[in-house]
Amino acid sequence: MGSNPPQQPPGYTPQPPYGQPPYGQQPYGQNPYGQPYQRPKMNTLALVGFILSFFISFVGLILCIIGLNQINGSNGMQTGKGLAIAGIIIGALGTIFIPLRILNAMGS
Repeated sequence: MGSNPPQQPPGYTPQPPYGQPPYGQQPYGQNPYGQPYQRPKMNTLALVGFILSFFISFVGLILCIIGLNQINGSNGMQTGKGLAIAGIIIGALGTIFIPLRILNAMGS
């Protein structure tokens, strides 16, 4: 009476061993080079809006608001939040005070 090893069902593949893979092999399902690092980029609308807020206050204000919304929705992939906030403040002050200065100059 000879002993026969148990037969595997057709199409069966053995399970890989547990634990760490042998030296020199990558773990299953992982990129061998890792995720590439992407450097966050400056939001163009925030930069242009900040500059324009000194000259054309209302346009700079609008551009900075749009830029700030884009930065907040970018999950850290865009920078320039400080420029956008500063542009909003400068643009709002310019939008309020420039017409008052014009009216004051006309009344004098």
